[in-house]
Amino acid sequence: MKKNVPFMIITLIFLVLTNLLFSAEQQTAEKPGPGAVSIPVAVRVFSDKQFVTGLGLQDFEVLENGIPRPVEALYLIDKNAIERREAGQDRQPDVTRKFYLLFQLFEYHPKLAEAIRYLFDQELVPGDSLEIQTPMRNYKLSAAAFANRPKNVLAEEMTNFVKKDIVQGSLAYNSLLNELKRHVRGIGASNPMGGLETDTETEGIGPEMLLPRYKEILAKMEALRRIDIDKFILFSQALKNQGGQKFVFFIYQREFRPEISPAVIQKIMSLNQDSPHILDGIQELFMFYTRNISQNTQRMRESFADSSAHFSLIFMNKAPEQLARIVMREQSEDIFKAFSAVAQATGGIVDTSQNPAAGFKSALETSNKYYLLYFTPFSEVKDGTFRSIKIRIKDRDYSVVHRQGYIY
Repeated sequence: MKKNVPFMIITLIFLVLTNLLFSAEQQTAEKPGPGAVSIPVAVRVFSDKQFVTGLGLQDFEVLENGIPRPVEALYLIDKNAIERREAGQDRQPDVTRKFYLLFQLFEYHPKLAEAIRYLFDQELVPGDSLEIQTPMRNYKLSAAAFANRPKNVLAEEMTNFVKKDIVQGSLAYNSLLNELKRHVRGIGASNPMGGLETDTETEGIGPEMLLPRYKEILAKMEALRRIDIDKFILFSQALKNQGGQKFVFFIYQREFRPEISPAVIQKIMSLNQDSPHILDGIQELFMFYTRNISQNTQRMRESFADSSAHFSLIFMNKAPEQLARIVMREQSEDIFKAFSAVAQATGGIVDTSQNPAAGFKSALETSNKYYLLYFTPFSEVKDGTFRSIKIRIKDRDYSVVHRQGYIY
């Protein structure tokens, strides 16, 4: 087995980015008529969780940086079909769909097979394309691939690839996770006066040796799951160059990190007051427990909103293990917070159920039907700033979901 298996989402984004940049050279993004610039916004309007279908141009209010803008065109779209249009000048929108599934999982969940089958059986229609990113590689299915092979065969193949890649890609992470558990138990059992049973794998090893190794393993685990915000920004910029409607699903699994219990830490510190190197090692652990990926997260949100992609987070929830002498601490808050904000910025959804198939189905159903509106910016000066968008329905208390703005 190779060392340092590329399990980071950085690898996933790099793979899909390479494909996007290559195909962007072959495509031209949709453009309005000569001399005019129109901003398209996909808008989903709900009343008691039901999509509202009977709205027209006159029902929408658009504010750009707080300045009212007239709606110049409206298209009601279901999947990749235009059901109704209102436009003085037909923008001829590209409603072909491109799906991107990004998996960052540490164990395979059987319900993923159900989710993939649902996508192929119920959602994908002629003209759609699909890219699946696993911890190991990238799979790209063009519209031609769907035309040439039965969807049930493709679904089975993709399910097998996803399962195999998740298992193989998580080997390094899970190996470190198990080693981390052994060291936490060893640290808890390393004090003969503590009344704890002996850990056979670390018997006779004191905290002065176990603590440095524990920190080393923590650092390696962090390297495997580190989020590079700049890579995500490049990904979103590549998405912007793609024609049609883009749907990104980030499937992520709740994580727990084995930590030394507070009671064990206090006992070690109280019994090693004359060992400053052990006390310093304990203090350094708290630095490893502090995690922050907040840098550039606002820029990431704005970049994804600018891409016009519909980004959804499928957060696979699970209960922590119950292990002797080990505290399994939640460590997904940073990633969950960052990518929940991306979903909100693009008009996508966040699902946190324990059933990824149900969450994926809900996200797909929510994204299928939408209004595509066009308006002109209040200023034609391109200064590279982010312009916020707020869309309301006149005289109605509906829930309106859309991307939060764009860069101009």
